[in-house]
Amino acid sequence: MKQIEEEIEYLNQMLMKMGDIVLENINNSYSYYKGEIKDPHINDDIVDKHERLIEEMALDIMVKEKLFASDLRRVSGILLLVNDIERIGDHAEDIETYATKLKKCKKNNVINIDEIFLLTLKMVNDCIVSFVKNDAELAHSVIKNDEIIDNLFEKCIENLKEKSEIIKDSGYIIYTTLIIKYIERIADHAVNIAEWVIYIINGYHKDKKIF
Repeated sequence: MKQIEEEIEYLNQMLMKMGDIVLENINNSYSYYKGEIKDPHINDDIVDKHERLIEEMALDIMVKEKLFASDLRRVSGILLLVNDIERIGDHAEDIETYATKLKKCKKNNVINIDEIFLLTLKMVNDCIVSFVKNDAELAHSVIKNDEIIDNLFEKCIENLKEKSEIIKDSGYIIYTTLIIKYIERIADHAVNIAEWVIYIINGYHKDKKIF
């Protein structure tokens, strides 16, 4: 029994470490986009290695250990949500890629995407904290922000479209649109994680009882 608890706790720690790396990558990629840093130091290979290790550990626990329902939900939930954390890491790298391409375009300060980014970053942080603290209320608050993110996304895109005639730089329009889209996708993955956290806590996923 103690061994199972120790293995699950180690699994928790690994997931939290992966979450911290991804949060740092998001922050760095956006700071790079804004020109606040010259090198975001994003290494997505580390995120991928954490994902593979966590998956292997979770499957090993499920195969060899007889788990109580709550432990089984936690291990299976980790196995399901780790992919969303990995995808967030991918999108941090995507933002870096298109921020690099933007450096070749004429500088235009006609759109402010700080609001959608800051809310997205909060959602990622909160979904990880909700996992750490088993906080279903916090997880629900992440899900509720999804509609706000969608509205902010539309607002950013509309603003960019309105300014396109002024900018007259297709590269700037395309790369900025992609960066906004990747931020919106990160928020989507944060919502997915929050939904799996709720499943871990009470066995419900999207209001459907699984076990």
